[in-house]
Amino acid sequence: MDLDVFAAAHRPDWDRLERLVRRRRSLTGSEVDELVELYQRVATHLSVVRSSGQDPALTGWLSGLVARARSAVTGAHEPAWRDAARFLTRTFPAVVYRLRWWWILAGAGTVAFSASVAVWLASDPAALAALGPPEEIRAYVEHDFANYYVEHPGASFAAQVWTNNAWAAAQALILGVFLCSPRSSCCSSTGRTWVPRAA
Repeated sequence: MDLDVFAAAHRPDWDRLERLVRRRRSLTGSEVDELVELYQRVATHLSVVRSSGQDPALTGWLSGLVARARSAVTGAHEPAWRDAARFLTRTFPAVVYRLRWWWILAGAGTVAFSASVAVWLASDPAALAALGPPEEIRAYVEHDFANYYVEHPGASFAAQVWTNNAWAAAQALILGVFLCSPRSSCCSSTGRTWVPRAA
């Protein structure tokens, strides 16, 4: 292949692509279509020039032109830190605001339910006694709860907590998908009320 003849024949396409790439922010619709078509055509020209191996300078120039055209066609990707900053400053606050009534009501319902259970246990000795014998409750409050965090080395405890949380999340996901169907291993239904299956 005569590379000089090839370059002379396709130089108008290359020059036109370069002009379009320089003006990429102010192109009309038809010029955008032309940019895409020329990008594909010049990419083919680049592969032909590369395979000939005759002119490294022309190969390098065409490679740069095709790379700039690709960026103009596909758009330059922003750094990951900008994506993270946009998520934290725009996307997440917008989602929280859009769902504000749901999480406000869910939070208020959780607090109200917890407060009512606490008041019920504090005011009803029978309900408090149903939690367990007073000696066991006292031992749990005064010793067992604190010992739970210090009876194993830190790394071992962290691994246990992580594994337990991962397992609980997996169960919640799987049972949520199947809506705690009767065939699952931990739930069964009686009428319309879902109750835990006896161990």
